[in-house]
Amino acid sequence: MRFLFFLLLSAISILNLYPQSVNDSILRVGYGGSEPFVYTNETPKGIIVDVWREIAFNEDFKYKLYPYKTIDSGLLAVKNNKIDVFIGPITINSNRAQHATFSQPYFDTEMAILAPVLDLTFWERIQPFFSTTFLYAVLGLLLVLTIVGILFWLAEGKHMGAEYGDSAIKGIGTGIWLAIVTMTTVGYGDYAPKTILGRFIIGSWMIISLIMATSFVAGIATTLSITSKEGKTITSLTHLESKKVAVPSNQKLIDNINIFGGETVIVTNAKEGYKKLINGDVDALVYDIVPLEHIFKNSKKEGFLLSKKGILPQHYGFAFPEANALKKQIDIEILRLKESGEINKIIKEWVNR
Repeated sequence: MRFLFFLLLSAISILNLYPQSVNDSILRVGYGGSEPFVYTNETPKGIIVDVWREIAFNEDFKYKLYPYKTIDSGLLAVKNNKIDVFIGPITINSNRAQHATFSQPYFDTEMAILAPVLDLTFWERIQPFFSTTFLYAVLGLLLVLTIVGILFWLAEGKHMGAEYGDSAIKGIGTGIWLAIVTMTTVGYGDYAPKTILGRFIIGSWMIISLIMATSFVAGIATTLSITSKEGKTITSLTHLESKKVAVPSNQKLIDNINIFGGETVIVTNAKEGYKKLINGDVDALVYDIVPLEHIFKNSKKEGFLLSKKGILPQHYGFAFPEANALKKQIDIEILRLKESGEINKIIKEWVNR
C-alpha cells in the first residue's frame, strides 16, 4: 500500500510540474497607453485592445485584462511576473529589453510636430534683404561694376574724351553706367565702345554679367520663396531654437531637441501636451504620429499645422516576462495581421473616429 501511495503522489507531482497549454490557461494581459491606443474607461477599447482581440480570437486564448496607468508601471509588472503579457504603444529599445522580452513589432511609428501657424509681418518678409549675407552680395556686385567701369575708362577714355570727360571720376562713373546698362540689357545707346579693346571688354562683360545677374535674381527669388513658404511656423527640429516644446519622456528625443536649442516640457500623454499648446504654455508639441493625428482630426484644425518629418522612427511591440510559447504564438499572429493589413485598418479606423 505504501508503495502504491508513493506512486500516486509521484504521478500528481509530475502532473503539477508539467506546464499547461497556453490555450488552456487564463492569460493575465496588462494594457496601458494613451488615446487612441487605449481609452481609460470602464470598458477597455482602443487600437491595441482591438489588435489583441484579433490575436486572441485567432489563437483561441482565454484571458483577463488588467489596466495600467503608464507604460512603465506595466513593464514593471512584466518584470515582476505579475502578468503574462503587456500590450500597448510600447517602444522597443535596448533599456527595456534588459528587463523584458519583446514581440515582433506590430507597428512602425515616428514622431511628428504640431504647432500653431504663424504669419510673417512685413518687416520679417523683407528682413533677409538686410542680412549680412545679402549686404556682402550687393557690395561685391558694386565692386565688380566699379572694376569693369575702370576698365572701360582705361580702354576708351583717351580716345573718347568728349563722352568720358576729362576727369578720372567722371570717366569711371561713365564706365560704371555703361556696365550697369549692359548687365541689365537696357541698351539706351547713349554710350557704346568704339575701340577694339573696349568692344572685347564689353563683350566679355556681357557673358559674365548674364551669369551673375541670373544667379543673383535666383538667390533673391529663393529667399523670398522660402521665407513666404515656411514663415514662423515650426515644421522641423531646426525651428525649435529658444522654443518651449511639449514631449513624452523619451531621452533620445529630448537630447535631439536640446541640440537644436529647444526647451523641453515633459507630458504624460498627447492630450496633456495638446492642452498646454492650446493654452500657450508651449510653442509646439512633438509626439507619436498616431495620437497627434487623432487629436488633429478630432479638434479645431484651423490655425495649426501637423508636420510629419520622420523624426525618431521607432517600433511598438508587446512585452513578456521571458521568451516562451506564448510569445511565439503572438509573433506569428502579429505577422499575419500585418501582412493582411488588418492592423493598419484598425489604426486608421480609430484615428479617424
